[in-house]
Amino acid sequence: MKKTLLLTLLFVSALFCVSSEAGKNSEPLDQIVAVINDDVVTKSELNRALSIVRLQIAQGQMNSPSDSVLKKQVLDQIINKKLQMQIAKQVGINISDAEIDRVIQNVASKNNLSVDVLYQRINHDGMTTAEYRNELREQMTVQKLQQQEVGSHITVTPEEITSFMHSKLWQNNTSKEYHLEDILIPLSDSPSTDEIAAAKKHAQEVAAKINQGENFRAVAQKESSGSSALKGGDLGWRKLPEIPSAFAQYVVNMQPNEIADPIQTSNGFHIIHLAAERSAEAKNAAPDRAQVEQLLMQRKFEENVQNWLSKMRSQAFITMNGVK
Repeated sequence: MKKTLLLTLLFVSALFCVSSEAGKNSEPLDQIVAVINDDVVTKSELNRALSIVRLQIAQGQMNSPSDSVLKKQVLDQIINKKLQMQIAKQVGINISDAEIDRVIQNVASKNNLSVDVLYQRINHDGMTTAEYRNELREQMTVQKLQQQEVGSHITVTPEEITSFMHSKLWQNNTSKEYHLEDILIPLSDSPSTDEIAAAKKHAQEVAAKINQGENFRAVAQKESSGSSALKGGDLGWRKLPEIPSAFAQYVVNMQPNEIADPIQTSNGFHIIHLAAERSAEAKNAAPDRAQVEQLLMQRKFEENVQNWLSKMRSQAFITMNGVK
């Protein structure tokens, strides 16, 4: 079994796992580094998360950003999670032990392991069984909250499905796949004209750095506020219909290793890099309206979750101490 098994099993929540290395720092571990409404992030929490992220970076053979950039990005992820957990508590979302048991059984089966062996692997990598179950509980809670607060309000009309199936994005969806990277320069929920102008200028300056030869992924780790920042803004390989609608019309006309001028969306300015493209396996089946509806629902969900998170943060009381 590869050493990366633990990180695969923990999904996005790997950012918040407990590491056996935490506590070795000589600085006080009970210092408050951030306040989020009526909750706090302590230095020990941040150190635990940093330990796991450094392990994730090392196992993924990725370039690590500077300590200051890493702390900022990890703290930002912790704040997002705590805000969502606060809302989940307010609206009464609970994940039962039985639900967690089913997920763990499914993870074990997919990895051809028994549950006992799965736990042994997790324990060997420095996480207790209780910690692992708690991380799964929080991840499942966040997913359920997002579906309730965002997904339940998304609709796709028959007209949208028909229009999309006749669009260039759908007609070309079987021919190519695109490897995209993204930098987000954020905007608040209700930005002023000055804020928009400042964010646009910043995005243009960031794009200029990349065009002058700076590595996109290194810049993304430092500058981006997107959820993929720690991965260098990597969005992975996608077909055109799977690309956010705000980006797709640009991507189809881009060449590999080209970046698009900053693209304004409701949550900020995006700098998109087409890292590579490749031929995709063609589909023999005729277009299916149910498939298109699901695809459009997923695209809307991803876009709206980012907007929802931005709005939630703008309405929260957040202060950070000593993390620039």
